[in-house]
Amino acid sequence: MRLRKLVAAAVPLPALLGLAVAVPAAAAPEPLVTLADNAAPLINSARTGDVAADRPITAALSLKLHNQQALEKFLADVQNPASPQYHRFLTPAQFNARFGPTQADVDKAVSFLGKAGLTGVEVSGNRQAITFTGSAAQLESAFRTRIGTYHDQVSGRDFFANDAVPAVPASVSDVVGGVVGLDDHAVRTHSSKPLAQPNVVKSVTPPVLKTAYGTSGLSATGSGVNVGFVEFDGYQKSNITKYDSTYGLSAGSVTTVGVSGANYDSSPGDGQIEVELDIEVVHALAAAANDYVYEAPNSSAGELAMYQKIASDAKVHVVSISWGACESAEGSSAAKSVSSAIATGTAEGISYFAAAGDDGTTDCYRQTGSTAKGVDFPASSPNVSGVGGTKLSVTSSNGYSSEVVWNDGNSGGSTGGGISTVFTAPSWQSSQSTTYRKVPDVSADASPTSGYYIYSAGSWGTVGGTSGAAPLWAAFAALQNQVHGGGLGNLNPKFYSIGNGSSYGTGFHDVTSGNNTLHGTTGFAAGTGYDQVTGWGSFKASGLSGLIG
Repeated sequence: MRLRKLVAAAVPLPALLGLAVAVPAAAAPEPLVTLADNAAPLINSARTGDVAADRPITAALSLKLHNQQALEKFLADVQNPASPQYHRFLTPAQFNARFGPTQADVDKAVSFLGKAGLTGVEVSGNRQAITFTGSAAQLESAFRTRIGTYHDQVSGRDFFANDAVPAVPASVSDVVGGVVGLDDHAVRTHSSKPLAQPNVVKSVTPPVLKTAYGTSGLSATGSGVNVGFVEFDGYQKSNITKYDSTYGLSAGSVTTVGVSGANYDSSPGDGQIEVELDIEVVHALAAAANDYVYEAPNSSAGELAMYQKIASDAKVHVVSISWGACESAEGSSAAKSVSSAIATGTAEGISYFAAAGDDGTTDCYRQTGSTAKGVDFPASSPNVSGVGGTKLSVTSSNGYSSEVVWNDGNSGGSTGGGISTVFTAPSWQSSQSTTYRKVPDVSADASPTSGYYIYSAGSWGTVGGTSGAAPLWAAFAALQNQVHGGGLGNLNPKFYSIGNGSSYGTGFHDVTSGNNTLHGTTGFAAGTGYDQVTGWGSFKASGLSGLIG
């Protein structure tokens, strides 16, 4: 830690007139408690120096939930048809009263930040996260760790990170679960893959998707349902309108919700194609749904603030997520903090779907160059349905023909899938004989050769990647919200119950051919039933709809 010289002021002592003078003993320093999950992800990295002392850094505290065991029981009961709690989801106020941090918890944490000289303090609506800003020197002093600059020797990327596990005074350790933002190692990436038109076998459009996956047989359009999108870039409404008008889609409203001052819509960046892909794929199946596009800074603090705002707003019923990071780059503290926010939304009836990634079983390859096995977050969060990728083939009349695992090799990408190193296996995944959570849970078309035909940045093109599969499942869930008259929460327990039962073939297309081996690392192979490549497979809309309620 940088040392600041402390000079004691001269204090006159009372004159010694034959009397003993009692001099108070110096107060003992308060014990510190390390935040164990906050070790920085320094994969393949060399320290290159100190961060400038006056560099401003925005970070966030994640506050602990109360009654964690009771929350886990509630999340199980609310998805159990035999329980009196089945689908009796909570309002944000009810969640806060039963499980959320108290105002006293918040006051204790805010006081700690104030004493450290940190500014811009912003408390999330559900009191679970506190965002703040300070200089590097102030954060080093507050969390008892140096912050250095690093160079990733494989990817070539420079970043800053805390050198050691941070610590907080014991007096606040009972309310603080973790701190995020002491490093900028993780940059959330999107996995949409544009492809030159000549390489496309057959693009999928709204008519193709509705016919092949069977949603045309449902009397639902998404009307009355709100869909949320997790985004770190912007979009242009004119592109969405062009897509809708081309296919005669009667769309609901599209609204941007800025988080922590972010709003990219006036000048979208390279991620524009991702944002517009997400919205247009949902429109392909559930156009009448209202869309809320959450946009946040691409940082750990921004990510946490966005997920907490989605939960505290309680505005949406379904969330589509196509941006993520491999678990080891994300870091355990950031992943667990976001996962806590997602659990909050799940308790309120929100269903989350996230892309499983496009680097096969080597999910860190794009971010760090590592060929070690890894999975994508937030797809690995237990309250998220991780969505893998397939290659879809249809008949001449757009009917479903077959699907195989999407794997186009090192240059083209492959569906993510594998085993989490952060989250233990939830009870509904016990039949897969695993200690840690497996992903994905389900899958859908993602191959660029059978990719999504969308309108983005003023032109038409075909886009692939699990970034297309996630919003497709979110669109199906939006239809189910309309069919069943309300929020459905975490659908994974239902998916696994169906998959392990006699009705599996009624609700799912089982994908049994292919693997996600990539970059020389042996991956997982598809097979009958569940696998770590395509999960339970893709949806048969009419059949699965009848099994979900």
